[in-house]
Amino acid sequence: METLNILQQNLFTLIKSKLHKSENLAKNIAATLNVSSDAAYKKIKGDRLLDIAELQILTTKYKIPLADIDNSNNFNKVWFTFNPIGFHGFSYKDYLKVMITNLQMLIDRKVKYLIYSAKEVPMFYNFMFPELGCFKSFVWQKSILNLDEFVEEKFSIHNLDNEIIDLGNQIYNLFNLISSKEIWNYETVNCTLRQIDFYKITNKFADIESYDTIVNQYIKLINHIEAQTNSSKKINYHTKSTHSEYDLYHNELILGDNTVLIEFENNQLAFITPNAVNSFITNQIEVTSYLSKNFETLLMKSVQLNKQSEKLRSPFFEKLKQSLIVI
Repeated sequence: METLNILQQNLFTLIKSKLHKSENLAKNIAATLNVSSDAAYKKIKGDRLLDIAELQILTTKYKIPLADIDNSNNFNKVWFTFNPIGFHGFSYKDYLKVMITNLQMLIDRKVKYLIYSAKEVPMFYNFMFPELGCFKSFVWQKSILNLDEFVEEKFSIHNLDNEIIDLGNQIYNLFNLISSKEIWNYETVNCTLRQIDFYKITNKFADIESYDTIVNQYIKLINHIEAQTNSSKKINYHTKSTHSEYDLYHNELILGDNTVLIEFENNQLAFITPNAVNSFITNQIEVTSYLSKNFETLLMKSVQLNKQSEKLRSPFFEKLKQSLIVI
């Protein structure tokens, strides 16, 4: 009985970590299980054990794997949520829809900010432009995910997917509402540059107009990042309206790995993305605490460009723009 009580306490601790600080745990449990507040309190305190049906309802509602509840078996184990594109009918567009849901969730939960270790320019910015957003989506599906339907396809700005444009626009607008601390290196721009260059050399652009459009939009994207850095605010490219706080850091020694750490008031959430798409997601404190300390050290050893004078800030962007000239 004592073991069951401990497991039940672990469950409620995990549920509480998923709630906003303004939300009442007992009221949430009462509403979810359709019981009185008094009955919910007794379960939370351990005076009354959950039955199997109640356990299933709570773990499903709050998306808690059963393995997470038993801390005694979790030593040196890390638990992730992972739903990769191509498995069980989960498509790239489904992935974008989940991204929209996740961004909205961060906003609803009053996210403080996110920290992004950028191996490449964060994907959200590509969606500023319909053509560039569709190009990156094409590259991810054709060359990274190796989806069969793209094997013989070439990229054309005259054959864009309107649904991806709409989803991308939603993603970009939501991302602008979330404060960011981004860590870039001179290499950050090179991933997309190499993709553009490779597609040109291997004749995967349908025409020269498509190539020229993507190059010009990528240059505009970097100029826009510079404008955001100068203002310390995210700026909507189309409306020029300013939104959340924006901090750009430059680290010369460490290459980014596309890890994102989300900071809430009382807890954290990590997205680890090894190949630009398909993220491993966890709020396991052992992982988020490790990443938080790692990011803290990384930020300390980086130059915060938006807090520097133009004399120190401009050379960083000039060097990035020099890279763009070669394509």
